[in-house]
Amino acid sequence: MNKKINGIDASPGYSIGIAYIYSEMELDLKKDRTGRAELEIEKLLEARNKSKNQLVSIMEKTVLILGKDKAEIFQGHITLLEDEDLLEEVIELIKGDSLSAEYALNVGIEGYCEMLDNLDDEYLRERGADLRDIAKRWLKNILGIEIVDLSSLPKDTIIIAKDLTPSDTAQLDLKNIVGFVTEIGGKTAHSSIMARSLEIPAIVGTGNICSQVKSGEEIAIDAVEGIVIISPTKEEKDDILSKKESFLQEKEILKKLKDVEAISKDGITVGTWANIGDPKDVPGVLRNGGLGIGLYRTEFLFMNSDKFPTENEQFIAYKNVVEAMDGKPVTIRTMDIGGDKSLPYMDLPKEENPFLGWRALRVCLDRPEILKSQYRALLRTSMYGIVKIMLPMVISIEEVRKAKAIFEECKKELRAENIPFKDNVELGIMVETPAVAFRAKQFAKEVDFFSIGTNDLTQYTLAVDRGNENIAHLYDTYNPGVLEAIKLSIEGAHFGGIKISMCGEFAGDSEATALLFGMGLDAFSMSAISVPKIKRNIRELNKSDCVALVERVMEKSTSEEVLIEIRKFNKKYL
Repeated sequence: MNKKINGIDASPGYSIGIAYIYSEMELDLKKDRTGRAELEIEKLLEARNKSKNQLVSIMEKTVLILGKDKAEIFQGHITLLEDEDLLEEVIELIKGDSLSAEYALNVGIEGYCEMLDNLDDEYLRERGADLRDIAKRWLKNILGIEIVDLSSLPKDTIIIAKDLTPSDTAQLDLKNIVGFVTEIGGKTAHSSIMARSLEIPAIVGTGNICSQVKSGEEIAIDAVEGIVIISPTKEEKDDILSKKESFLQEKEILKKLKDVEAISKDGITVGTWANIGDPKDVPGVLRNGGLGIGLYRTEFLFMNSDKFPTENEQFIAYKNVVEAMDGKPVTIRTMDIGGDKSLPYMDLPKEENPFLGWRALRVCLDRPEILKSQYRALLRTSMYGIVKIMLPMVISIEEVRKAKAIFEECKKELRAENIPFKDNVELGIMVETPAVAFRAKQFAKEVDFFSIGTNDLTQYTLAVDRGNENIAHLYDTYNPGVLEAIKLSIEGAHFGGIKISMCGEFAGDSEATALLFGMGLDAFSMSAISVPKIKRNIRELNKSDCVALVERVMEKSTSEEVLIEIRKFNKKYL
């Protein structure tokens, strides 16, 4: 039966193939151990060694197919597998609570995953999938269950699964696998990231697709629009093949833009930068022609540790990224943890509404030793390239002034200690709250630059929790109220004589390029894979045409009317 299912376009492309339902069997985890604790611990350790050997094998294969940078995902998995704190916790459960090896391991891993699941930051939240990937492998090896090999499936297979782990994705044979579709997942999951690196079409977040398609059925996927077609008609298949041909031609054109700047037809240069969450993401930025980093999320450093990283540990992590970018600007956001982003080693309160709670800069101003350590590391890093520092979750000028005072205090300390740094390091803020957007002119007098975080700005402007499934459909950056907030932010920045970029997902939305360029956005920062397309868009535009588009759009009353106007413009000019 012909049917269409919508999902999230995780890795762009088009394909037609035969469905293969990849379903994981439920693991039978017996709670109580039947023998001595020593025997359960031995099973646990043997399975860990076996899992490590398997991951080393997958990592070696990934190096050959995708390169060293993507293979480092599995080095990270091996590091987590060998985490002694986790091992000790599981062994203690086996001994103290008389639990079986598999049950104790599951309890230990779920504790870690639960913390990650409750985070606001999608990138960090998706890391829970990595932990569960490790746990699943380890548990199967304890139970003696064979792990399915996805590298030996028939030609023209499209895998349908509830989810695919990074190790699943790494084993895909690109000669035979032409795409995959999952029920859950997001764009920042490592399986999605790897799919983009493999350049294999992938759609995630489709809901219950496993119950709507059977193995052996023909399906077509449009991973640009996020549409799965079950039993496509001849006309639908012809349409997909036509789009695929155009898509591949466009990819070849975009490759030529790797080393060029985004300069409009009338000679205006716009920054095209990328967002990263980890130093391992830098090769992807360079490969896609990112001419800077507009958002370096530093949370990974705090999340991947059992204590606050020292100033020197932070310095090394930041320095590695700055050196790798070789003179291109790197904007580094200070710690955005707190409230819903709890760390085990931080004494943070449980809050009813963590999105509006004690988080980010609020925590750092109350605990200035955290901010000072980060500031000092960042100032030291400035000797190795162009470093810009960005403060998140700002609502008042009082906060900005307190943060600036601490910044100057750190400079004074470093001078006294004869530690070199550049004195002209820019300090800016993220525009994430209406409090800043609607008074941008005043804030612009206090800082060196702005960066619009559209994910939170949309959420706070519309009073919509983007993680709440019941109201997620109301989350819409094309809402005229949100667009007004963006426009005011840009105008306020320029009134104050400072530059403004955008590092939210909206920056990588190719439909919005002309609108944002017309509003005067100075730089777009996005997922690395989106950089070439945004560059191409800018190079096809004239500023005057885009300014006229903005005037028409800002007169519209609904998101639907806004999109009709934008699409009409894009069809003509892009």
